[in-house]
Amino acid sequence: MKKIILIVDDDRLTLSTAQTLLGNEYKVVAVNSGRQAYKYLERHVPDLILLDINMPEISGFEVMKSLQADERWRKIPVIFLTADRSVETEIECFRVGAFDFISKPFEPQIMMSRIKSSIELDGYRKDLQRRLDEKTKEMERITIQAIMTVANTVDAKDDYTKGHSMRVAAYSEILAQRLGWSEEDIQNIYYVAMLHDVGKIGVPDAVLNKPFKLTDLEFRLIKGHTIMGAEILKDFKMFPNVSIGAKYHHERYDGKGYPEGLKGESIPLVARVIGLVDSYDAMTSNRVYRRRLNDNIVMEELERGKGSQWDPELVDIFVSLVKEGALERVWMPEEDMASPIFDSEKIVGLSMGAESVLESPTDYLTGLLSKRKGEQEITAGLRTVGGCLMILDLDHFKRINEEHGHLIGDYALRVTSDVLREVCGRDTVCRTGGDEFLYFIEGVRRREDAVDKVKEILEVFAKKQEEVELLKETQLSVGISISGADGREFNELYQRADKALYHVKQNENLRYGFYEGTSMVRTPEQSRNDLERVINIIENRDEYQGLFQVDYDEFAHIYDFVQHMSKRSKQKTQLLLFTLFFQEGTEIKLERMEIAMQCMEQAICKSLRGVDVGTRYSSSQFLVVLMGTEKENIRVVTDRIVQNYFKLYGGKDITLTYDIAKF
Repeated sequence: MKKIILIVDDDRLTLSTAQTLLGNEYKVVAVNSGRQAYKYLERHVPDLILLDINMPEISGFEVMKSLQADERWRKIPVIFLTADRSVETEIECFRVGAFDFISKPFEPQIMMSRIKSSIELDGYRKDLQRRLDEKTKEMERITIQAIMTVANTVDAKDDYTKGHSMRVAAYSEILAQRLGWSEEDIQNIYYVAMLHDVGKIGVPDAVLNKPFKLTDLEFRLIKGHTIMGAEILKDFKMFPNVSIGAKYHHERYDGKGYPEGLKGESIPLVARVIGLVDSYDAMTSNRVYRRRLNDNIVMEELERGKGSQWDPELVDIFVSLVKEGALERVWMPEEDMASPIFDSEKIVGLSMGAESVLESPTDYLTGLLSKRKGEQEITAGLRTVGGCLMILDLDHFKRINEEHGHLIGDYALRVTSDVLREVCGRDTVCRTGGDEFLYFIEGVRRREDAVDKVKEILEVFAKKQEEVELLKETQLSVGISISGADGREFNELYQRADKALYHVKQNENLRYGFYEGTSMVRTPEQSRNDLERVINIIENRDEYQGLFQVDYDEFAHIYDFVQHMSKRSKQKTQLLLFTLFFQEGTEIKLERMEIAMQCMEQAICKSLRGVDVGTRYSSSQFLVVLMGTEKENIRVVTDRIVQNYFKLYGGKDITLTYDIAKF
């Protein structure tokens, strides 16, 4: 599409010449006065304006002044046309905001060159502005999400204050609207109120949750949260007054509050608003030391504290809001509170319906499908056309959280989800929790097609690592299973993809892999067969000619270790295979199996000596090699492991069995 150039000049020859010269490359609109230029600009926005300086009625400089004063036109690049070649005129052109100027009579090549350069430079400016706007929006979104995370972290320290910060923010916003504040100030107090209790991060949980009267020392610790909050927020510049809200929301109108004992209107208005609604939410919520107060008692307390604890004018206005029911649309019991939902414009801090965050179709952090919704769509796809299931794991994510904090970890997850959203398009992608994602491609049955898609994901992720320094500390690992060959039901494919992922993560040089082998959820009978197979492998090692296929690389390490140690020490070696299996009649849940597996590993590690060795055999089995252990002592070891397992796991749905073989 051709760029549009508006030429404003009272000389018809100039207009005609310019139209002839520029017409082949640009769409040229010619007008002979400033007044006609205004009429055109009311309906259209050109890409460039060529503006004569000396015109009757309205001069070019006056037109330029009008352009600069109007938000719609001020960014349109303007090149002045003038026969006045004096230095003073040139300086004045640039002073009033011109992009360039061209002397009359103009040289065609010079004119074309300057117009082309001006349009290109303006294009670069627009692109940079677009990128800046995107980055600014992203920073605002991250900052707001950080605020929400901090507020939720503070509230989570006390089971009785869940949702407190969000309710105080919502009440403050409503009161500010009634006070007639500007839209910007209303938005500011919303986020200032969200962080008013941030200093409680430094107060011990035992003090916050104490159901009895506090000692003087404990009360001083509680009061210290105002100073600590102000200290934490003092360098936070995105929202004005954020540290003021945290520091002074416990001041009293009569001067008997803390931390500084400010009185009356010397207390900042933001803090007076937050202090009032903070007290209201405390009275209307359950607390560790009492149940919520009756509505009538709350209204009596507000009237009683008018002029002593709170600003009397604010109390009157707030009471009227309560009586009108203006707060009912944001109030709800703490147990009904859902995690914050983010959209492109503003965070909706409170769930307005009965839907809980677990039932939400989207993951609140990444915006991808939730685990439940994703599994539903994958299950539906498997029943119709089948396809390929991938589990993607963000390696070293725990280290990012530990070294940089959870806010940075959340950012890494969001960037990763952006990569998946870019590559996967309309395919099903969901976050299953933590640093794990599921990706399902309907209709893909060939490994070659799956590999192509994985490589595309890894390529885009690598590019993102160049942009985001943090991502260089991590990497994606992908486990893949394909319907038909690896099963037809979701649970089957998930188990196989999970095992493929485990195999990938045990090999630093691998980034992705397919499931190879048999089922991972074992029965006691299968467990005994597995152990016999291991023994057979070891005893017939001399006959092995490369045809033997093992499911996991660990077997090779086990064999080498057993053979080496047995020959070297001439000690009896015992092999134990511990297997977890679901009790008959219980529902198979993969997340429960993983928890049980971790408990079993801990139990084994706590019970073994330093000379023993163990490794995962599958996602539900652990193989142990005992060196120099007499048969009568094995029972002591196994009993200790079983007891430790049941202590750690606590559940009854997954039990532990073991088999023993001497080598």
